[in-house]
Amino acid sequence: MFQRVQRTVDATLRTTMQMLPARWRIDRGSARVGATAVRPHLGTAALGVAGVLALAGRRVPATAAVAAGLVGTAPAVRRLSRRPPSSAAGGPVVTVLVANVLLGRADCTALAALIAAERPDLAVLPEAGAGYRDALLPLLDGYRGWSSVPPGVPEGRGTVVLAAPRAGDVEVRPGEGMRLPHLAVTGGLLGPRTLYAVHTSAPTDPRRLASWRDELALIGSWTRARPAPIVAGDLNAVLDHRRLRVALGGCRDVAEGTGHGAAGTFPSSWPRWAGIRIDHVLVPRRSSTHRYAVRELPGSDHRAVLVRVALPGQAPDGY
Repeated sequence: MFQRVQRTVDATLRTTMQMLPARWRIDRGSARVGATAVRPHLGTAALGVAGVLALAGRRVPATAAVAAGLVGTAPAVRRLSRRPPSSAAGGPVVTVLVANVLLGRADCTALAALIAAERPDLAVLPEAGAGYRDALLPLLDGYRGWSSVPPGVPEGRGTVVLAAPRAGDVEVRPGEGMRLPHLAVTGGLLGPRTLYAVHTSAPTDPRRLASWRDELALIGSWTRARPAPIVAGDLNAVLDHRRLRVALGGCRDVAEGTGHGAAGTFPSSWPRWAGIRIDHVLVPRRSSTHRYAVRELPGSDHRAVLVRVALPGQAPDGY
């Protein structure tokens, strides 16, 4: 019954978008993706409307608003109440930081202080290039850094990876297949696993929407490999997006089971409960989450995400 109602609401949303007047110059595909990103917010608003209608004695509209509200909020509630997954012991504990630095404008000193305090083994910085890396590294003790773009390329097109001494002798190589260049990290603390440092396209127009779909499909091909990888960065998608859920493959979102998955990471100017969570760390399904925290990052429109996970061992069933 619930699934039928959910399909009906989704179909209604798609139909509404398709009927938007052409003079509004709104790309309907992008509008659908955007509406899906705030579906829990719309569901909560519908429940509020239902309360107002009920007080006014409008029972039938109130009932309809309750049904729409439950459809909008139920998937998020299920995710938040889900128990932590069973884990497979034997793998290393890895701390990862994801921080979109807004075209290289985030406060270097504040970010360096966060890194110095938390000592992540690996940090992924979308919208950072060689210039931001070179400004940040002198503020850090023992970290090495790589940029996905060469000097002179705008910061917004790049992603930087930082590695602490504890990460060991990692190998960082450029990746292909995404509009914004990404990096692949292997070796050292990761062993045979790969950490992909990514920034997917924002699905704001038809061209970038197509790129977004292709890039999430590419991530899905990574997550179905063995051993399962870590994927960290700004995915420009929330778990209400079906394409992100499909892309999980043999991975899961590290926030699953922590009770903190509702904290929005974007935009940082909004309260956490009002934002959306588009900055993710995907980890092998049988990893154990030891910590999940969202941190403020002055100068950026994103909040940073800090996670600590125990990866599964390398036995055939632990990948």
